[in-house]
Amino acid sequence: MRKICWIIGASSGIGEALVNKFYEENYDLVISARSLDKLELIKENLLSKNKNLGKILVDELDVSNCDSLQKTLAKTVSQFQKIDLVIFCSGLYQPMSAIDFDLELSKKIIDVNLVGALNLLHLIIPQMTKQKSGHIAVIASVAGYCGLPKSFAYGASKAALINLCEGIYPELKLNKIDLSVINPGFVKTRLTDQNNFKMPFLISSQEAADVIFQGLMKKKFEIHFPKKFTFFLKILRLLPYKIFFFITKKIT
Repeated sequence: MRKICWIIGASSGIGEALVNKFYEENYDLVISARSLDKLELIKENLLSKNKNLGKILVDELDVSNCDSLQKTLAKTVSQFQKIDLVIFCSGLYQPMSAIDFDLELSKKIIDVNLVGALNLLHLIIPQMTKQKSGHIAVIASVAGYCGLPKSFAYGASKAALINLCEGIYPELKLNKIDLSVINPGFVKTRLTDQNNFKMPFLISSQEAADVIFQGLMKKKFEIHFPKKFTFFLKILRLLPYKIFFFITKKIT
């Protein structure tokens, strides 16, 4: 029996790469994002290449709207009866200086990246508790490890996601629900294309999807990559502030 994977934020970047990866691995898919046209094109391309593989349910949604998420969840359960894995890939990013930051855009970043994840958890935890099984994965970022220049609201939203996942993991585990937080470094997407600096250890979205898939199959709590970069940032956040700010000032 095929497993069901619901990928939210599936129209581009890591989300789209994960759609391709999970479909190749014989999953039935639910793919969601705000851009219905892009989702339909992704579905069409997959079916044209792999006509004998699984089902793909396409549904437009906005993660900042809980009712929108509820409608997609209802369609998914109606068609597939359960959800084995849900991956929250939705994210909004724009480099931003603290001196002249955009307040409205900052609020929107928090709304999509953090409140969107809360909206999903509000709906998916009861569903998976009822199923007595399931796996939730949330894409955060290494930007959530510590405060970094130009990260501003984005880094704060990702730090909150990491903290959130750490806090709810034990309780979900007791209720037979697995949880993974995914912390990528620099992945080439339309979001990172906005950066005007050299990004260390930059990888493709397909490479990222491969690493994420392997980590999810092992049901790891944290999936972080590339290791050379993520371990540097893990060490950086442990340093005294005097040293930490000296290093991040150089980055600025």
